[in-house]
Order: sequence, then structure tokens, then C-alpha cells
Amino acid sequence: MPSVEDHLHALLDEPGIAGAALVDAVTGLTYGEAGGCAPDGEECSRLAVLVEDRLHAAGARGGLESIVVTAARRQVVLRLLPGHGDPLLLTATLEREQSNLALAIRRIDRYGEEVLG
Repeated sequence: MPSVEDHLHALLDEPGIAGAALVDAVTGLTYGEAGGCAPDGEECSRLAVLVEDRLHAAGARGGLESIVVTAARRQVVLRLLPGHGDPLLLTATLEREQSNLALAIRRIDRYGEEVLG
């Protein structure tokens, strides 16, 4: 059975994905990471909690699915993977010039289905 790192390294095969990590969305504990520039798990979990709290305070219904942060050279995707127990957060750093954001998000979603499905 492939390890978490094996699955994360497979994400790096997607053009433009430079780093990825699987994180406990509540505690920020990183279960595995791959690539040279995986986002910091603890910071990502704090951001996800903050955004979800603000969405609920603004009247949004349902749970947070994803956050995309776009900068000049990179994009960071945070994808919540609900499951049993604490939800997991899959984080990925994309090189903006080398990636297709929509295709990368689809690959990240498939990762969630493969690992948690």
C-alpha cells in the first residue's frame, strides 16, 4: 500500500505543482509532504479555520471546500478533504507560469478520492 508521501510525490507529476502536504485541518499536524516548497501546515490550517469562521459569520452555509491564494509567481491551493474524524487539508504550491490551476485542482480532488475513498 502506497504511503502518504508516495501519493504526494505523485501530485508532483502534474505540471507546475512544486510542493504538496497533507495536514490535519484542526491541529496543523503535517502527515506528509513532498517537493521543495510545500506550504507550512500549521499556517495553512490557521488560514482555513479563519476563512471558514469568517464565511459562517457572513452567513455562508455549508462547509469550506477550498482556498486559492494567487501571487505574482505562485499559487497556493488549500483543499479540505472531509473524512472520518478531523478533516484533512491538502495543500499544494503551484508555479503560476507552468501550471493550469483548473487541471491542478482536478488532480488534487482525485488525490482526495484515491487516498480517502
